[in-house]
Amino acid sequence: MLSFEPLTIPAKSLLLPYYYQYGEGSCQHSFTSSFCMSGKYGDQVCVQDGFLYTLRSGLCSERERVYLFPLGDRDREDTVRRAVENVLEDARAYGCAARFETVTESAAELLRRLFPGRFLIEEKREYAEYLYTHDRLALLQGHAMASKRHDLATFERQYAGRYTVRRIETQEQVDEIRPFQARWIAERMMREEDVQLEREDEAIRTGLEHFFELNLSGILVYIDGGIAGYAYGAPLSDSCYDVMIEKGDRAAQDIYKILNRDLVRLCCGETAWINREEDLGVEGLRKAKLSYKPDRLIRKFAVREAVKE
Repeated sequence: MLSFEPLTIPAKSLLLPYYYQYGEGSCQHSFTSSFCMSGKYGDQVCVQDGFLYTLRSGLCSERERVYLFPLGDRDREDTVRRAVENVLEDARAYGCAARFETVTESAAELLRRLFPGRFLIEEKREYAEYLYTHDRLALLQGHAMASKRHDLATFERQYAGRYTVRRIETQEQVDEIRPFQARWIAERMMREEDVQLEREDEAIRTGLEHFFELNLSGILVYIDGGIAGYAYGAPLSDSCYDVMIEKGDRAAQDIYKILNRDLVRLCCGETAWINREEDLGVEGLRKAKLSYKPDRLIRKFAVREAVKE
């Protein structure tokens, strides 16, 4: 049985190498994201025999224990097989079947090959992650991005001399975000009831509380001296950056295009890939992410242990 412990900031230095080396650029394989989303997923971790195991305790039920696919060296299939067997044994110890969440395509293929007929594997389009090259988002080159460039130019003309974009570098700037976020969520919740928004707000508050400890970086957009939007994210590896949060005042038309472009310009350095996460099946979100012409998608799968009734 695996010995899981809650995810804590002091464990970051131990865990980051697993996420960076074996996480495949997926936003689900992120110390920062897991920590911020602890209220939803309740991630607990175990490092054993060269693999990082993650239990999503917040998603477990009486029948299923929910895990992420173990992160470790896949060059030796016997060690991968043993890592998966460790998960299955852990689930059985609780009288449960095992379920793997947001499994990448390569991990799903390993399960098919190493455990034929053992798992039910289903692709989940709503959990596919959108990846873009750095230059696609920072420069918006080419005919396909002409409308984005036009909208940004319109914003810059409209607010010329009235807006500034600044990188978040101090605790005082982080503290400025809190009242803006409180107003943003209050306005949204007046119009609709959305559990996902509440969970996201909780994750944002956690992220702001530990902003620099979590290696977060971000920007603030000011119009007429007041905050009109903010965005932040964190590295997933040396070559991939995760855009975690973007929030803007919709009264400032095209504010989200500024946030999208300038976060990459100011915070991503020479990072080759930008992960803009999933669309969760939300039509408007999918349309917006596709409009930036992703260079590739990380396909994701839900995997359940095939249990005979």
